[in-house]
Amino acid sequence: MGEKKDKRVRPRLSPEHELLRPSDIWSLDRFVEKVRFEGGVMPSADGERFVFDNCVFKDMSFANADWRGVEFVDVLFQTCDFSNVQMENATFHRCEIVNSKLTGADIANSNLGHLLVKDSDVRYANFNFSEMKEIEFVNCNLMDSDYYECQFKEARFEKCKIDNANFLETDLDGVDLSNSSFDRIEVTVPKIAGCIVSKEQALGFARALGLTVKDE
Repeated sequence: MGEKKDKRVRPRLSPEHELLRPSDIWSLDRFVEKVRFEGGVMPSADGERFVFDNCVFKDMSFANADWRGVEFVDVLFQTCDFSNVQMENATFHRCEIVNSKLTGADIANSNLGHLLVKDSDVRYANFNFSEMKEIEFVNCNLMDSDYYECQFKEARFEKCKIDNANFLETDLDGVDLSNSSFDRIEVTVPKIAGCIVSKEQALGFARALGLTVKDE
């Protein structure tokens, strides 16, 4: 039987983008399209709700800024810093975040679809109450990150560190954790049915349930 086909759709990007400075966003009526930002600091949105469509961000910092309600569609982020950003109620659709820092990022109550997060530091990030469809975390540090009461549909964790991650009240049916590493994660017992884990991880779950695992 063949491998399951990856249904995640990559960003649909134009071959060329206009290079702008971060401060130029205020002249674009809150809708930013076919633009490239490279090197610099994005200002706080000050309560304004921006839409970025078909854009590229490289070496950009959103750290500690307020971007609540922002919408990203067909966007590529390379070596960007989202540390401690406020991005609650955000939308990421057909986006890729590569070699970036999301430490402490608050992306709760968000809609994340066809999103790749790769080679990135996502420790302490908050995704609570978010909807995640066709999302991949690849080779990321997700330790101490939060996914409380998230809705997963085709969520994949590939070669990630997920120790102490919080999946309480999240249905893990079909979620594959088998090639990621953890000693302990928070889960709700009735919602782990169908979760795909390695033999060693299954033993850890059994001990967490109070079972005594007897060696043969």
